[in-house]
Amino acid sequence: MTFVRPRTLLTPLAVAMSLSLAALQGAHAQDSTASIHYKGITLQPIGFVAAEFVWRQRNLTADIGSSFNAIPFSGTTNGNMTEARFTGRQSRIGMMATGNAGSTKVTGYWESDFLSSGTTSNSNESNSYTLRIRQFWLSAALKSGWTISGGQMWSLMTPDKNGMNPRSEAVPLTIEAQYAAGFNWERQAGLRFVNKFSDESSFGFGLEESQTLFSARNAPTNFVIGQAGGPLLNATTTYSTDYSPDVVAKLAFDPKGAGHWELKAVGSAFRDRVIDPTNVSGGTRNATNYGYGLGFGIYLPINSDGRDVMDLGLSGLWGQGIGRYGTVTLPDATIDSDGTLKPIKASQVMLSLETHPTKDLDIYSYIGAEYADRTAFTNAAGKGVGYGSELNNNTGCQTEAAPTNQTTPNSGTCAADTRALWQANIGFWYRFYKGAAGTVQWGMQYSYTSRNTWSGGGIQPQAIDNMLFSSFRYVLP
Repeated sequence: MTFVRPRTLLTPLAVAMSLSLAALQGAHAQDSTASIHYKGITLQPIGFVAAEFVWRQRNLTADIGSSFNAIPFSGTTNGNMTEARFTGRQSRIGMMATGNAGSTKVTGYWESDFLSSGTTSNSNESNSYTLRIRQFWLSAALKSGWTISGGQMWSLMTPDKNGMNPRSEAVPLTIEAQYAAGFNWERQAGLRFVNKFSDESSFGFGLEESQTLFSARNAPTNFVIGQAGGPLLNATTTYSTDYSPDVVAKLAFDPKGAGHWELKAVGSAFRDRVIDPTNVSGGTRNATNYGYGLGFGIYLPINSDGRDVMDLGLSGLWGQGIGRYGTVTLPDATIDSDGTLKPIKASQVMLSLETHPTKDLDIYSYIGAEYADRTAFTNAAGKGVGYGSELNNNTGCQTEAAPTNQTTPNSGTCAADTRALWQANIGFWYRFYKGAAGTVQWGMQYSYTSRNTWSGGGIQPQAIDNMLFSSFRYVLP
């Protein structure tokens, strides 16, 4: 067997990178435009090509986006297997169109990636996955100071850098497609109204798509919360039958030279159908319960010699029934003793630090946590029902059992529900080139995640995962 010396591999790679950068420099000299003008509309292609890698200490069988609430315990099969995966599916395509309709400025925005999977999708040969809509919205900025936006976009609950109109969000710089624990967000369909009182203050409200994340142990059988997807939905998953859209609102302040400050709120309605032919608990009926969330966001850019050298951020959300508005996607609700949904008290917080030592280098770090309260009761059989019961059987959470088959690992009895998950991230992005031809950049990220559970039977298992990410991207100008 003949081994190739590293120098032999690096030499053509270095030549290829030099030629690529030279080509980009040539393109810069020939064309300084970054948009297309068509019949009074300015079109700007957006997106990037990404070649990415992820390594995990615990196997999640996941792509570049992690399921933090599914990190396996160390004693299980997946807890003893690492995972390494190359992917290009976070690559992104899209277009932004801007124009004027009289005194109204109109913006249309489309952004898609490939981080979705249909019921027949697989990685056997052609990576045949569906195209995912990240954002697809239309915004009209009126002369009166109102801006109306509709379509699929970042939720109004997402922290912003300024104001609260689309494309002002303070999204973490992570390679990890699931971002960072403690980050409040959704990308979902909605209708938003924003009134800019002045250059330093604005207020917004809207209606957004609703959905209920449900989790319960030993649940009774007298209720229906959702059903499998019907026409144009995924028939292999369950959708809640929601009572109404989520109602969201935000108040933002942008004092000159003092960053961005915001207060926000969300209200949700959770509904199930209780079936009780005996009429003991009120009879068969639709039962509705309500959740709410109150949050804040602070974003402080720090300038030196006219250049942004550091950005500090702090955001949080507290309430009940707000699990899905956090990165970890802890449950919104569990079941009560009479078969009705009971919202779970929860909280989320994230601290961010992004530094820019040079114009070509960004270094970022995020520390965040999410919490779901114990919401449980004991049924007539003496079993713990709901979320996080002390009567749960956690004796097998660290046990590896014989697999069901060659593709389905098994473990002992484990009913541990997540109490809190906290995470620390650190990473960087370095730009080799940035100009009219776009940007060529490389980044790496390390994350440490600790999943802590509610005790059951006196046992409180913990799952810890170390993850490494790398990304090489060409970003359109």
